[in-house]
Amino acid sequence: ISKKNYFRIKMTKVPNLFIVGAPKCGTTFLYTYLKKHPDIYFPNFKEPHFFGSDLIRKNGAYDLSQKDYNDLFSTNKKIIGEASTFYIFSKKSAQEIYNHNPKAKIIIMIRNLVDLVHSLHAQFIFSGDEIVEDFSKALDLEKSRLNGKNIPKQTTIVNKLYYTTNILSIPNNIESYINLFGIENIRFIHLDEIKNNPRKVYKDTLDFLNVDSGFRIDTFKVVNKNKVYKYRIIRDLLKKYSILLGKLRSVIIKKPLGIVKFFEKLNLKEQKRLDISKDLYEKLTNKLSKTEIEINDIINRR
Repeated sequence: ISKKNYFRIKMTKVPNLFIVGAPKCGTTFLYTYLKKHPDIYFPNFKEPHFFGSDLIRKNGAYDLSQKDYNDLFSTNKKIIGEASTFYIFSKKSAQEIYNHNPKAKIIIMIRNLVDLVHSLHAQFIFSGDEIVEDFSKALDLEKSRLNGKNIPKQTTIVNKLYYTTNILSIPNNIESYINLFGIENIRFIHLDEIKNNPRKVYKDTLDFLNVDSGFRIDTFKVVNKNKVYKYRIIRDLLKKYSILLGKLRSVIIKKPLGIVKFFEKLNLKEQKRLDISKDLYEKLTNKLSKTEIEINDIINRR
């Protein structure tokens, strides 16, 4: 192969599949099992969050250059994917992804919206993006956080703290993907579908991607259960220094060593999420029910 053709081929290796969210809706499950298929490639860096220029990044998180991003996808496989779950909460990500690859396929994952916002809070407490452990109080802070106040120092994407605002933005953002990519290139998956029949979800997704749907996974396991930290100080240290350590490591070796993940795993325990009070559940249901209906109407339009 000539040098000229090598670089031409190299340049065409852009993602053609985007799992754009929402987080805590089975995206890690889908990423994990799609990655096992011989015709599908995902980088180990599940969520590069390269697109979505309106997402407010902090502490040097997700500051990939175009070259850094391109280098994630060094493969000859038919399907090249990434799974940055906050794209669904970005007003700009659909257009930016379209500009990068207008022929991409999009997967949008969803669940009951009250459960979603509650699950997000629990995840961010575990990761250290959120430090207000009382769910109701964290929701009360949303207005001030939208104005740039009460943001924890170690937060990586400030938008993570816009709990209900994020949820309310979903229908318009879905419409942006539909208008750009076409409904035929978008697949919707509800978390309940994965819980009820993961094998069917997997096969239907492979069919959507036009790859061999006969590829068999022996057993599907629950991925990314609710987690809590054992020691807050370890969580905070990992959150504070993990990005810096990653950048130092990348100077020497490109491939992640998994040291931070190792200590994070030591500091976690899987635990059922605490129930929301009845009053708060009803309050959130009332606030989000119209959005839930809008999303279901969009999905059922197909």
